[in-house]
Amino acid sequence: MASKKNRVFAAIDVGSYEICMKIFELSAKWGMKEIDCLRHRVELGTQTYKTGKIDGSSVEELIKVLKDFSQVMSAYKVDDYVAYGTSAIREMKNSRILLNQIQVKTGIEIQQLSNAEQRFLDYKSVAAKMGDFLEDMEKDTAIIDIGGGSIQISLFENNTLVTTQNLKLGVLRIWESLKMLNAKSSAFEELIGELCITHLNVFQRLYLKEKLIPNLIIVDDYLSPVIKKELKGNKNHITSEEFSEFLKVLRNMPIREMAKKYHIGEDQAILLYICAMLVHNIEGIMQSKSLYTPGVTLTDGIAYEYAEKERYIKPAHDFEQDIIVSAK
Repeated sequence: MASKKNRVFAAIDVGSYEICMKIFELSAKWGMKEIDCLRHRVELGTQTYKTGKIDGSSVEELIKVLKDFSQVMSAYKVDDYVAYGTSAIREMKNSRILLNQIQVKTGIEIQQLSNAEQRFLDYKSVAAKMGDFLEDMEKDTAIIDIGGGSIQISLFENNTLVTTQNLKLGVLRIWESLKMLNAKSSAFEELIGELCITHLNVFQRLYLKEKLIPNLIIVDDYLSPVIKKELKGNKNHITSEEFSEFLKVLRNMPIREMAKKYHIGEDQAILLYICAMLVHNIEGIMQSKSLYTPGVTLTDGIAYEYAEKERYIKPAHDFEQDIIVSAK
């Protein structure tokens, strides 16, 4: 029997803060191998969360970026691609018209992901990067999936999903609230805590009660890359004590200095700080001991699902069973 032919695949995420495309080589022998990653900042979520619309200049920029992505796919001789739009597209009033317009002008079809579908793919991205995914799920674990518009908290016990809840605490949404309050950076931590406390206290009363969750797996675009680069070394997690030391550094650092230290833009440094404080509040109610930051993105989950469907890899976890448990 002939061996399965290698395939080049592109995963595209049209997110609330940036557009990302990853190119993968898929092989029956070694599974998934990332060969390139392109990112471009377009703040779609800032507009749609407030007005439900995207202005003309942002639409044109989005189309230009996707045309560039199309050329890159041609250069890599991509065999197949999948493109998804997340919360910024979901909350748009005229999303169907816009997506049709984009397809006509770029040739790229963007499918709109529901919140549940997006989180499902994010879990698969964790499985794609964490070889010890199953082992970690045998302990009490929470996956904290942080997006621009909301966060999803999913609790696992004995390798089984117990509950998953969506909270309107996305980093871009929090940042918009801080701007509306004309808050100074010195007041950010207190205000973020106040914005979080109602949602998190309700979650704790309904689902945690007195239960402690020793492990947190963080899925985000802001905090994980910095922790992965600055703190982890060869480790796949950091302790709560190490995270506390990291927070002390952030608290005493001006935004401009933070951006320079971590080689990111000032706007992204603000989102990093908001995300760190959000995780700090979640860690507080769960009293976690370890934080896993696999550094995964939605594009990893898109590629994982495609590779699984095309039988280039075997699933590391029974995600379909999670759906059944969640539905029950």
